[in-house]
Amino acid sequence: MSRQQQRLWEVECVVRGSALLHTGIALRLDGMLDEKRLSHAVTAVFQRHELLNTGFRADGETLTLGPATHHELRVLHRPDLSADQAGHLAEVRRATAAAHAEIFPLVGEPLARADLTLLGDGSGVLLLTFHRLVMDLFSLHQVVTDLQEAYLRGPDEPLAAADRYSSLLAAREPRRSADWEFWRTELSGFPTPWIGERRPEPGWLPDGAELRVPLDPALPGLLHTNARAARCTPTVYVTAAAAHRVLERSGAADLVLGTMSANRMNSDAVGPLAQAVLVRVGRSGPYGDQGVLAQVRRGLREGMAHQGVEFEEIVDLLTDGMGVARDDLAPLSVSVTADSWQGSVAGLAFTPFDLDDDQGEGEDEGTATPVVRPSQLDLELNLSGTQPQLILTYDRRCFGAQWCERFVADLLTDLATGRG
Repeated sequence: MSRQQQRLWEVECVVRGSALLHTGIALRLDGMLDEKRLSHAVTAVFQRHELLNTGFRADGETLTLGPATHHELRVLHRPDLSADQAGHLAEVRRATAAAHAEIFPLVGEPLARADLTLLGDGSGVLLLTFHRLVMDLFSLHQVVTDLQEAYLRGPDEPLAAADRYSSLLAAREPRRSADWEFWRTELSGFPTPWIGERRPEPGWLPDGAELRVPLDPALPGLLHTNARAARCTPTVYVTAAAAHRVLERSGAADLVLGTMSANRMNSDAVGPLAQAVLVRVGRSGPYGDQGVLAQVRRGLREGMAHQGVEFEEIVDLLTDGMGVARDDLAPLSVSVTADSWQGSVAGLAFTPFDLDDDQGEGEDEGTATPVVRPSQLDLELNLSGTQPQLILTYDRRCFGAQWCERFVADLLTDLATGRG
């Protein structure tokens, strides 16, 4: 297993019997649904990727990998329900959430399954559930993309072979020595700053909150223009602007942040690969207070060039070798995305299906805010043409709502005016 998988397995041994490490997506299907064609598409996608065809057998805390059994799409008919009626929709959500929470027994089966619920109005809900031992968010995107393509092609045109997860890990080995030396030098002397408003008590648990801010429709265009003028990508531009504001507001001289923009090694292999690159920036950097953009640009380039060491191994280097607390390591995580979950394939529309109820279940302490579990501060800028928005998830025990609102307002001003 990769280092990331080993870490996840350690967690699974602690939380065995719960769905804490499940991930996935529920897709609402509208249109002329061909059930057999969809079933074939699911099977074809699962068979395409090495880890989705691997069986996992647990004997105590020992995990054995081997051949897997065949995947079958599980179909449930609910003619009494319609996704267009509010009361029925709540029942569909509850049933879908219950299916998602069904544990994998770890007796040699693949850690992936698909459930299709056919509703009385002709629509359906396709739930894809995976254990994080075989799936991360980038891989989930790949699976949904593959599913659309497989449904469009049909059973007579197979998907191209995917890269093997094991081969991808093996390819990293020759470069590990040089990459280790880079990260030891890059992160030496990290001063473990605290950027929150207050430090939680020992043994704290994340108390998540979420801030969603609709974006001016003109902002994506301005962002792309300003990023081009700065000779960088929108992700680099937003990351630098966010890092600059965090440094300014916290008074910290040094900051290590994570970005979800890289470290996939240009592969469509599905599996929990290191999906973040660490970037160290600060006022004491070689470019000074005004050079955060240059530091981020250089840090991402160098980080992607030294991917022989996995993200979790770098975390271990800092926590075990340098005494850095994990909660201080990546206080800011930044991602810039487009709305890539929507498409129309052969008369069948794949659109997101929200598992969280807007009212009642999923509320946090009587509010309408869904319970989220960020590390500390997680910034996502979604540049969808239909509904661009900024999503900030944060730990309310470390950050107050006013701090976050001011931070977001300043960041959006920077992005719009070109001061990133």
